[in-house]
Amino acid sequence: MKTMFKMTLGKKIFILVFMSFVLIQVLNVTLDFHREKSHIYIQNDNIYNIDALSRQLSILYNQKYNDLNSSFYEGIEQTLEAEDGYKIDSLFVLNPDSDMVYNLREKNAPSLTLRNENEGITTYLQINLSQIPIDQQKQIENILRKQVENNQLPVNIAFTTNDFQDNLNISMVIDDISYLSIDNRIFVDHRQNNEKIYTMYFEIYESANCFLSAQGFYIDEYDNTHEDNYQKHDEIVLDYVSSFLPQQCETFSSGVSGIEEKEGTIYSIHCMPLISKDAKPIENSEFGDYDVQDVDGYLVFYTYELNAIGRITHQVIYSKMIIYIFSFIVCIMISLLISYILTRRIKKMSQATLSIANNDFDIQLNEKAKDELGVLSHNINQMSQQLKTTIQQLNDEIEYVKKLEGMRKEFIANFTHEIKTPLSIINGYIELIEAGKDDLKKQQYLSAIHQEIEHINQLIMAMLDLSRLESGKVELYKEDIDLEDLLMSIVETFAPILKKKHIHVVLEDEFPHIQGDFKELKIVFQNFMSNAIKHTPQDGHIYLNYENGILKFENEGHHLSDEQITKIWDTYVSGDRHGTGLGLAICRAILDLHGFSYCVINSEKGVQFQIHIKDNEI
Repeated sequence: MKTMFKMTLGKKIFILVFMSFVLIQVLNVTLDFHREKSHIYIQNDNIYNIDALSRQLSILYNQKYNDLNSSFYEGIEQTLEAEDGYKIDSLFVLNPDSDMVYNLREKNAPSLTLRNENEGITTYLQINLSQIPIDQQKQIENILRKQVENNQLPVNIAFTTNDFQDNLNISMVIDDISYLSIDNRIFVDHRQNNEKIYTMYFEIYESANCFLSAQGFYIDEYDNTHEDNYQKHDEIVLDYVSSFLPQQCETFSSGVSGIEEKEGTIYSIHCMPLISKDAKPIENSEFGDYDVQDVDGYLVFYTYELNAIGRITHQVIYSKMIIYIFSFIVCIMISLLISYILTRRIKKMSQATLSIANNDFDIQLNEKAKDELGVLSHNINQMSQQLKTTIQQLNDEIEYVKKLEGMRKEFIANFTHEIKTPLSIINGYIELIEAGKDDLKKQQYLSAIHQEIEHINQLIMAMLDLSRLESGKVELYKEDIDLEDLLMSIVETFAPILKKKHIHVVLEDEFPHIQGDFKELKIVFQNFMSNAIKHTPQDGHIYLNYENGILKFENEGHHLSDEQITKIWDTYVSGDRHGTGLGLAICRAILDLHGFSYCVINSEKGVQFQIHIKDNEI
């Protein structure tokens, strides 16, 4: 049986208000998120003042070096050491082809920090690995990357002299070792005096490529990581800068700043062109621009906030989850309150209209409010009084119709009598004509017969209106019909009779839209429903079903005989169980006009009328 979820006005108002609150909250979270991202960029730019540093180095290049060589790179390092207040995560130099020719991090020698645990005392030993060949440095780095989260990774080490043996209980930095093995793989072994080998544990490794920590380091109070890949940062920044240098720029006057977000990390990037010493600004240039061919290279500075997006997400969302949950609960309560306030009066109006539908016209709604609902209350009250007056008038007219019904019955009786009388008269005159010899009398008899035939013709013409559909001259006005709505309206029409006989109407499955004459098809469905109700026993069921292009009307009750099934669509068959009279004949004519096939069969439950809807009419 078909069930429908009823979406009431109160539910709609609640959903609308609730979704509005949720939308505002989502918008607020989104704005907070973007505000935090902007704050990170602005903070980096203000604190580190990269623009000032880039201008200083650009002027230094133009006035002193004018070539991308080691002297200029040393000048960069000296400037950074001499000047206080500059903090950058990395700086590199690009040639005019956007190839990296210098990276500030490469001057930092790789270092390994070990953890020594002795009698409950933990100390740290930092080792400079620059003495080890570069290929072995890379091997060490690869091993540590693979086991970076292993804080018990053993590292065996021996010192060139034994001066350090008595000082292992304090943290220190050394540059000279005679033995080094990591994870049972030897990298250094040039012991000469059987120096003692100590076992320590990997703690930190840093090189120009990465920063590794066995214990992990916190980006913020919620996010712990073990690796910061410097090389990856350089590649991301280089890709960003290469996307617009030099192909996308024809002239330069000053540095270009930008912000890039990649894999949750936010980069603040500044690129400053290094202008040739003899270069001259372009004529009539408003900002003193230089042609791109006057550029010897580019200084690229950047700072970054590792996993900034994750931190912002936690700060904006997770850290405020209690507030959001509380806001969600308050939002539900406010939505329910607004829904109740708006629907309370509407429910009263609904109850009033239901009472009016049950012929109770004495209910009066409050009209004091001057808003739209107040106007609607006034209109309902006015409608109630008008309906009361109209129904009284209809009752009076019903009495009049009853009188007309008596007259109709009398007319039918008279029609039967009238049709028999002229036929008897005609028959008598014919006998007289056959027996008589007087031509004058015969003429009089023929005139009388003509009058009686005219009278019969008038009676027949009055009945021809009942046969208009069988004439084939009726024009159909086809339109889109919602089959379910039409059937529901017909069921509601028969509601009093259904209620009286305790008959249950069951609508099964889905009903499509069809093309047809609404008025004529309604007559057909009403006839089918009327017949079904007539032949359904007390407390029985009527089933309405649409399946595979067939609309079915099925009622419980006795089966039809083969003769009844054969004659059921004929005109003027008796209206009892031996025939259905004129109603089904009219249905037959309407369905024929639509081109629908139809039949009646005996089913397991009783009798079933079927209409086969054409595919092109669905």
